[in-house]
Amino acid sequence: MKNKLGFTLIELLVVVLIIGILAAIALAQYRKSIEKAKVAKILTILQNLYQSAKVYQVATGNWPSSVGDLDVDIPAVFEQGGEEFHVWIDNAPNVNTLGIGVKRHNGKFAGTSFGKYLDHSYKTIPKETFLCMERRKGNAPLFSGDLGNYCSKILNGKAVHVADSAQTAVWALP
Repeated sequence: MKNKLGFTLIELLVVVLIIGILAAIALAQYRKSIEKAKVAKILTILQNLYQSAKVYQVATGNWPSSVGDLDVDIPAVFEQGGEEFHVWIDNAPNVNTLGIGVKRHNGKFAGTSFGKYLDHSYKTIPKETFLCMERRKGNAPLFSGDLGNYCSKILNGKAVHVADSAQTAVWALP
């Protein structure tokens, strides 16, 4: 009787198949982890901008009209991981309100943005809550996925849906 040395072709194929499945799962989790890290950085930037805007208002009596008014080292347009982000300040004249946000200008999730408002119209959530917004129609570039696909999934379902329109889905962050 001959001693069997080595593996059969079927055994090798099964091992390669299992390694492929594990690699696919790991790659998806890696990409989600990278996206969560980007979101954490964006929310930190947003919080810094928001606090600087409140300091500006106390010092001058007015809300800032641009990022240049703020005492922060964050440009109005910045790049992170090959994607371009735009900082916006929503300050309606003669209204005691402020909104600051960061919008993704390009990349896979272009059109998604994060914002924080001193006062907003969503009565079901507290004021000054971080919001995640997914734009679908209107000014380009826009998020091309299903509304709710990004905000709810990237935050593991912890985001609370607060508004929906033909153009935008808005989610409150925990």
